[in-house]
Amino acid sequence: MIQKLFNIDRRIIFAFIFLSVLLPFLVKFDLPIEADKNVRTVYNKIEEISQKASGGIILMSFDYDNSTKAELEPAARAILSHAFMKNVKVIGMSNWPNGVTMAKTIMEDMAKEYGKQNGVDWAYLGYKSGAGLLMLNLSMDFHGAFPTDTRGEKIDQIPLTKNIRTIKDIDYVMSLSAGSGGIEEWIIYSQSKYNYAFAGVCTAVSAPDYFPFLQSGQMHGLVGGLAGAAQYETLINKPGTAIDGMRPQSVAHLVLIFFIIFGNICYFVNKKFDMKKERA
Repeated sequence: MIQKLFNIDRRIIFAFIFLSVLLPFLVKFDLPIEADKNVRTVYNKIEEISQKASGGIILMSFDYDNSTKAELEPAARAILSHAFMKNVKVIGMSNWPNGVTMAKTIMEDMAKEYGKQNGVDWAYLGYKSGAGLLMLNLSMDFHGAFPTDTRGEKIDQIPLTKNIRTIKDIDYVMSLSAGSGGIEEWIIYSQSKYNYAFAGVCTAVSAPDYFPFLQSGQMHGLVGGLAGAAQYETLINKPGTAIDGMRPQSVAHLVLIFFIIFGNICYFVNKKFDMKKERA
């Protein structure tokens, strides 16, 4: 019996994994999601900014494209929801040319949902080449780095941006990053020199790479992967695609853990029987 279990057909395991991914899409259930310190720090900062008489301003740099949209867009929408719910103004930009339309669509969708006016409550500056140099120029001369927004409006005449001279006039800066031209460049070329509050949003696989920046204080908070986005949705009490995505992922992980434990038990039991046979 143990030998049969030990040699279980791998197709049975594949079937279990398939069902563990499929069923959570069909049957919704609540997961115990608790925000970690780094995600809560980003949430608390936006809460703090919202207490300002002017409502405060954050800059969101969409430094990714469609290849990592599934992981980063839920976090982008959750953070924008939080900002707009609290009447915090948002300026968007991109360091990745392929992400311009995607980022603009996200901002337009969220602004429409909360009844926010372009140029007053939010603005999207689009993409400009340069990455690190652009970040440095943006820090010193905001209007010089981005003379116009994506509508062609001069940003020194837009109500939201006309009084912003340097990066220090913005309350919070964050990069939604999928790699080069994102979090690390922001820190190297801008944050390390001008010392402003900066946060990162990244894919789960790259999150450990940014922990040293958290420890050094160069990065204020970090929302990592779909799990981080789900935690943020929990904090703002607005379940979305991140929490939906965590259900099949969590169940699949539990099934994998079960089979790992089961396989090890079978191995040791089988080994014990073999030793008894040798003695006999």
